Amino acid sequence: MDASHETKQFLRRAKRLLTTVVETQSWEVDTVSEATYTSRGILGAVQNALTGEVVNNPLPPQPKPAATLVVEEFTAPSIYLDGIYTAEAMGFEGQITVQVTVAEDKITDITILSAEDEEEYLSRAKQVIPAILEGQSPNVDTVSGATYSSTGILNAVKLALAKAAVAPAEKTAPEQTASEETAEETAPSEAAEPGETPVTAPTVEVVQPEEKSAVPVWLKEVWQQLFPADAPASSEPEPASSEEVLPTSEPALPPEETGIESETEGAAE
Repeated sequence: MDASHETKQFLRRAKRLLTTVVETQSWEVDTVSEATYTSRGILGAVQNALTGEVVNNPLPPQPKPAATLVVEEFTAPSIYLDGIYTAEAMGFEGQITVQVTVAEDKITDITILSAEDEEEYLSRAKQVIPAILEGQSPNVDTVSGATYSSTGILNAVKLALAKAAVAPAEKTAPEQTASEETAEETAPSEAAEPGETPVTAPTVEVVQPEEKSAVPVWLKEVWQQLFPADAPASSEPEPASSEEVLPTSEPALPPEETGIESETEGAAE
């Protein structure tokens, strides 16, 4: 009997019908409780084999997932922080909670703490855990026949690892640290207040005056003697002559001559 698509626990119960069919020599027997649809399938197959009739048993109601299937995005970080992290994600029937252990920047253990999915699908979905540990990444394929449950486990592991992740931006490169320290040392002690325009000292250019050639004094005196009216022009003021220095209001008289005349006049009297 080939019934690989059936749930194992239901198939195991329904197989009891085979003994009953052989004993009664009929396919018209009661189904097995808690495996009704699988039992009907076995009995219908026996009837088809003996009579050739096509038996169409009503299909069991198909369960619907509790939520739409969503796959979380995951990018491996630069480093993981050691610790134990928990997270939960939606499976087929409800939440699946996992615990992820990280040690020395490696994923060392993954444990399912709780799940609302059926054990049959959950046991299949657990096959993703060895794949995650081997590849050190939750970006692995889901399990066929337990897509929702395996996706829930993977999503929960991704969310747990996100808590342990250290982004590259949080680690400061040595070159960046050195440049920041240098900038702090070279920065001015007093920062300009906002709205204030820094005042720049004006640049003053000193222009040396050109030296003017001066006419020698001796040449000027000689020129005045030869050409009194035409003295050579000079930018410097002419020095005062000896005659100009002496005051002209009181003419100098020889004292000796004055005294002689007064004595002569006294003797004549």
